[in-house]
Amino acid sequence: NGRIDGVFGDTAVVKEWLKTNPQLGVATEKVTDPQYFGTGLGIAVRPDNKALLEKLNNALAAIKADGTYQKISDQWFPQ
Repeated sequence: NGRIDGVFGDTAVVKEWLKTNPQLGVATEKVTDPQYFGTGLGIAVRPDNKALLEKLNNALAAIKADGTYQKISDQWFPQ
């Protein structure tokens, strides 16, 4: 009949989806069990591209150290 009973998805995506579907709502708590979603996000880099991997790791370390990473996280993924 074209209806769904539930949705299971990434928090950021679901939040945006709910904004455009105000007749819907959240029926339960967030599901955070690594069994379903793993332990985090990642960036894929070819195994032979060590230079790119080093640049990415250095950039991430720098923005974590200066607080930029947390600022971005707080802005786009508020609790």
